[in-house]
Amino acid sequence: MNPDDLSYTEVAALINEIKEFLNHPVFNTPTTGKYKREDVLTDKVNGIIYKLSIYRGNIESKYSMHIRFTSNNEHLVRLCIHGSKHHNDDRTIVSGSHIHIYKNHDGQYIETYAYSLEKTPFNEADDLAESMEKFFQFVHVKGV
Repeated sequence: MNPDDLSYTEVAALINEIKEFLNHPVFNTPTTGKYKREDVLTDKVNGIIYKLSIYRGNIESKYSMHIRFTSNNEHLVRLCIHGSKHHNDDRTIVSGSHIHIYKNHDGQYIETYAYSLEKTPFNEADDLAESMEKFFQFVHVKGV
């Protein structure tokens, strides 16, 4: 699969493919304060390397996490809890918490399209540790 030109079906397959940490991390997620973490994930079936990033600033209820392709730095999936509103290219607007998923526009460009959390396992009331667990399940990260 070419991360620069993925179809909807390929994106869904990559989200569902098992991803493993290159180094087996230990997560000690504090309940308060800033938190920043970056790790490397691999999808051995497709030979794709991803960067996992998790970030929370001074506000405990506002955080984000994502996995991106290391080859082109594009998001496969990004979860934004209590983020600012996002304007999609089709002029839809998603306010507050949302999830971005890679969307290819006929090979012209890649958009990380934002969706509301309504049909996802995510809840903006979850703390960072709960959302990390759900995110790892959603994108099929193993080895934690």
